[in-house]
Amino acid sequence: MGATSGAIARGLFSFTTTYITMLGSHEIGHTIRAKQVGGKFIFHNIYPPIPLTTVELPDDTSLVNEAIFVTAGFEVNYLNVRTIQSQFIRQNGLWNEDLAFAFSNRLMYTIYTSLVVPIDPADRNVWIETAGDPIHYILPVFKNYSNNQVFMPNSSVNPKLVSLYNEASLAALFFQFLDPNFYYEIGASFGNTSKRRKPIFLIGDYSNGWTYGTLFNASPLGYELYMQNYIHVNDHQYGVYIKYGRPFKNIGMGISLNDIIQYKKFKSDFLVEVWQQDLFGEGISVEFNGQYKLSDQFGLTMNLGYKTEGYVLGKQLDSGLNIGAGICFYTNRKWQNNHS
Repeated sequence: MGATSGAIARGLFSFTTTYITMLGSHEIGHTIRAKQVGGKFIFHNIYPPIPLTTVELPDDTSLVNEAIFVTAGFEVNYLNVRTIQSQFIRQNGLWNEDLAFAFSNRLMYTIYTSLVVPIDPADRNVWIETAGDPIHYILPVFKNYSNNQVFMPNSSVNPKLVSLYNEASLAALFFQFLDPNFYYEIGASFGNTSKRRKPIFLIGDYSNGWTYGTLFNASPLGYELYMQNYIHVNDHQYGVYIKYGRPFKNIGMGISLNDIIQYKKFKSDFLVEVWQQDLFGEGISVEFNGQYKLSDQFGLTMNLGYKTEGYVLGKQLDSGLNIGAGICFYTNRKWQNNHS
């Protein structure tokens, strides 16, 4: 292709694959959580820009289970964001196409509230004939929190519900602006996909330094705000996050030790998380994540952990084991000299 036609084709391909991956993983999240709560998520078509889907949940589905099913799409989106953010710092850089994928996932909640299902939360009817993920999840969360006081005696919408909806919408957008590396994601979304960028360390550098990232999430306890600290000491990497959520009390923190075990082709991380939540009390989660390199191109990744009852991003609500496995693909693509 010529320079112009090649640039156009490359841009269209990048946008299409990013969009399909973002939306596809969102819908898979709904599918998995629906099955967990005894329901069924049905795809009627998968045509762009938005697939037509419905869900069948048991008649006795609790408000918590209803909320966790609805938030599952956003949950996967923000798991993608957190994973890419961590890799960006840990690997001291990522390609523009990876950062652009993080940017698109960050915007999912904002896109829903501003473009897909824009509403006036003070309008009584939107809470009766609900449509769209943000409304569907805010409603059961608030019903549970307020003992079903959605409407006031004068038939107006409970002002606390209006406030909660607005707070979540604003947090999903503006909390991202506090992340120093978020602006790299914006630039990456409109830049050359083959360019690689390096993270900003606010103190020191990659060998000995500190930086942080922010993360928004929608949960069955309400919206959550994370501050994720990345600490490098003598080329060893540590992570510490703190979390705050509302309307239910939802505070927590996590500590990760990266590459705590390194032996030949195997390496492993360790993560411990603790929380205090109104619906579930105090809890803890511990997990080992391992990666074994089979060859220069392929590897296996696995995790093994245990948690008590409570909400943790990407985990089941009940207490029990966490077991997972996956395939890694390694690329030998070289950096360009113009990375920043």
